Amino acid sequence: MKPLRLLTCATLVIAWFAASTVFAQTSIAEQQDARVIETLRQNGADVTKVHDIDFFLVFTRKDDAVAIAEKISALGYQIVGVDQQPTNKQCEIHAKRKMVPELQAMQATTRALQSLAEVRNGYYDGWGTVGVK
Repeated sequence: MKPLRLLTCATLVIAWFAASTVFAQTSIAEQQDARVIETLRQNGADVTKVHDIDFFLVFTRKDDAVAIAEKISALGYQIVGVDQQPTNKQCEIHAKRKMVPELQAMQATTRALQSLAEVRNGYYDGWGTVGVK
């Protein structure tokens, strides 16, 4: 094999490995962020504009939800509600924030809210928004 072809093959293998490693390190929630943003684009939203974005976190105990809602509020989120679900007794935080749904910012937000939820044995349930045109 000629040295140039070998170098090209080696470069492609390294590039593939680097890309697959980065993708593997992306959580399912972060991959979902990318899908939501792509869906917004496909439906005509201008994802370079500020959106009212709704975030949801779920806890088994209301006192845990209230404690995390206070922390989220201190980070600049508007707390829309901390509600106990009658069907499964879980408590959901609904928070809102104005921001541009840019991938890196949304993934950073996902990681931050996941970490906060885990502190009190809860989980981050994702985000949604109405597309701004």
